[in-house]
Amino acid sequence: MALEFLIPWLWLFRDGLIITVEVTMFGALMGLALGTLLAIGDIYGGKTISIIIKFYVEFFRGSPIIVQLFIFSYAIPAFLHTLWDPLVVGFLVFALNSAAYQKGYIKGAMETIFEDQMTAGLSIGLSKAQIIGYVILPQALRLVIPAWGNEFSSIGRSSAALLAIGLIDLAGAAKTVAILTFRPLETYVFAAIIYLIWISITLKISDILYERLKIPGIEIAA
Repeated sequence: MALEFLIPWLWLFRDGLIITVEVTMFGALMGLALGTLLAIGDIYGGKTISIIIKFYVEFFRGSPIIVQLFIFSYAIPAFLHTLWDPLVVGFLVFALNSAAYQKGYIKGAMETIFEDQMTAGLSIGLSKAQIIGYVILPQALRLVIPAWGNEFSSIGRSSAALLAIGLIDLAGAAKTVAILTFRPLETYVFAAIIYLIWISITLKISDILYERLKIPGIEIAA
């Protein structure tokens, strides 16, 4: 399969890949930070906070990401009589969406090690905040590395939805080139190869990281 016709368009694939990577990295990392706070709030924040978090999670997990992009790109700015940069919207939506999923991973990990560790920490005079920050959370974050790797690859694939708000990521670049060259098969195969290489590398890094940091004998209960 000859791909020489793609050489003049490599710059577009490069720019699209950069946007995909930026949105994926920001979404996954900010999602991890926010998801951690959501998990802590759900477990320790009381009934009212837990209900608010539940509605948040249900919205972002229960609606298509393209709908979320439309809401934050068009509906909310129209209501506020302002304009939001599409890239900022992409960063924001993917971070909020990822946080809803990662909250579940982190909460499950925290509950796996919660009871015994909390009892042991209290018995030696630590406060609940100290136990969460220095004992439970570091172990929980190590347990969720495999799930975080899967979330990372999921965001990378879902970033194709950015085309709906005018951002040309890797999938958008492939669509543009396919339309302009009238050679969709070769173009999409080339984009698929890029996705495969990039996501395979990130998952391999996640596996290596988990093997080095995993806690022997402790796994998240199914």
